[in-house]
Amino acid sequence: MPAVGFRTMYRNPESRPPMDPRSNRSHSILALVALLATACGGGSSVSNASPRIDDVPLQVTTGGSFSLDLGDFVRDREGASLTYAVTAGGGSFADSVYSHTFDSMGEYEVQFTVGDGAKTTPGSFRVRVTQADFAVVLEDQSGLLLLDTGTLGFVRVTGAAATPSFAAGLGDGRLVYHVAAAAGQQLWVFDPMARQATRLGADQPAPAQYVARTSDHRVLYTTGSGANRRLAVFNPRTGLARQIAEGVLDSLTVVVNADDLVFYEVGVDGQADVRCYDPEADASTEVGAAPTDEQIQGLLPNGGIVFSRLGAGGEADLYYFRFGTGLVEVGADVAAIGSRNKIYNGAGSASQVVFTAQSGAVSEVFAWNPANGQTTAISAEFGDGEYDLVASIGSGNEVVLQRVVSAAEVDAFFYDLDSGLGGVVRDDSDVSAVVAVSGDGTTTWAFVLASGSNSTLRAISLVATPATQSWTAGGPVSTTIDRLPNGDVVAARADGTALAVFDVSVGSWAPAITGTDLAFAGVGVDGGDFVYSATVGAQTDLAMWDASAIASVVVSDVAGDDVYQARAADGAILFTRVGSGGNADLFRWDGATTRLTDVDAAGLAHDHAVLGQYFGAR
Repeated sequence: MPAVGFRTMYRNPESRPPMDPRSNRSHSILALVALLATACGGGSSVSNASPRIDDVPLQVTTGGSFSLDLGDFVRDREGASLTYAVTAGGGSFADSVYSHTFDSMGEYEVQFTVGDGAKTTPGSFRVRVTQADFAVVLEDQSGLLLLDTGTLGFVRVTGAAATPSFAAGLGDGRLVYHVAAAAGQQLWVFDPMARQATRLGADQPAPAQYVARTSDHRVLYTTGSGANRRLAVFNPRTGLARQIAEGVLDSLTVVVNADDLVFYEVGVDGQADVRCYDPEADASTEVGAAPTDEQIQGLLPNGGIVFSRLGAGGEADLYYFRFGTGLVEVGADVAAIGSRNKIYNGAGSASQVVFTAQSGAVSEVFAWNPANGQTTAISAEFGDGEYDLVASIGSGNEVVLQRVVSAAEVDAFFYDLDSGLGGVVRDDSDVSAVVAVSGDGTTTWAFVLASGSNSTLRAISLVATPATQSWTAGGPVSTTIDRLPNGDVVAARADGTALAVFDVSVGSWAPAITGTDLAFAGVGVDGGDFVYSATVGAQTDLAMWDASAIASVVVSDVAGDDVYQARAADGAILFTRVGSGGNADLFRWDGATTRLTDVDAAGLAHDHAVLGQYFGAR
């Protein structure tokens, strides 16, 4: 408490006794002691002290509902009942517990006050949200937004850019996007944590083009065009870009394996060589450096690559490369195909290379195994004028072949890379078109339309003794077949009057959906579900086939045309609806409908479309 001094007042100043400094000091000390004794006794009260707030450390959350008990950081000397209030940053208090759902990934400051009824103390703390499931939303062909599909909060990326487009979503949450510009396309990386965008290749000739990414979130991109095209890598953790190569071809192929090794092509003396860049070592290694043209054909599951090389006789040969193995010519153990053109068709799960060897009218299919360097013939013996083409490779390593017998007859066969056994899919005197191959990891099915009966779609199991399940559509079936993530297949009549789904696990067709202008729209809420559009009256509505209920449910049939956009990570359906004003607003459906966009603060309406989705965490 403050010190208090007293002085004795005299009517006649001249009659004051002489001052003794020591006497005056003694009186002052005695008076102070007396006052302190009075103040600390029961006869008086101490003035109230403000609540004291300790430093609140940075709070980290993965997202969703966040709560924090600030009572652990607040003290009041008198033990008074305290009240808490948010002054900035959003959220609310229940007693001392703060709660809020922040919009999305990012760092937020919350400001608050604590009061004891008489005095109030301000405080603050920061919250870092480290992950989000994003949908990339285009606004009016000029704006770009990130929608957090868990919180339904929006983060603005661009406001009025020239036709932004989605390039990639990185695993750390950053967004890679393009923007059209007068001098050439620009490439940008947006960080939702810092809410800042960085332009890549700004110091190089335009255009800039995204080409690939690594698992540790580095971005590979090119700048320039023609002979001036360059390949570079950007590390968002350091903010630094590094040129890897110059003079890369316009037909550049870039693949990144599971070890984050980057394989690419570079022009040398008018032809292409293949190189490998290691981001950790920041160094490139020659993979294919022959004096003839070399082009990357594919990346294999074991991290190796297949590339073509122009051979001495003008034929296209195939080569396999993997660190630890080196460079090996594919099919070199079969002398009979040495001078033929080799065409890469795909790979099995054990990195078996499936390729076609062609010479004139002869076209045969082979499989080469990098584990032992052995080549196996997949095609059977041909008659004159016959040849095989690879239609697809199933998830169970079944190579499905189309055998051209004549212009009027094409048959279908399969060969299992694992068992070495094959079988007939369909052999008849018409054209058997394999329009899809799908399975659940246990049984794979080939879906075949025959020219002689194109109103029937056959699902044929790729086993030793194939089973056939047919959908008789009552009219020509579309050759466009849609595949769901669980392997189920959705087929449609060409006139849009019927849809049918085939359950690959059960091995049967579900009852057909009938209507007008029916069209597959996208993946539904659960496995086996899918959303489709239909014309009802004068508008386009959305419905979902519920696989578990074996029935359809309405997604949206409100006035206005609906367009499916995406399935969110939590299973909800994102779609747009064109309202009376002609703009497309964004909605969410998970059994109930939630409107996500409306007119802005200025009363202006906007068009919206979902360009892509990704998950990010940091």
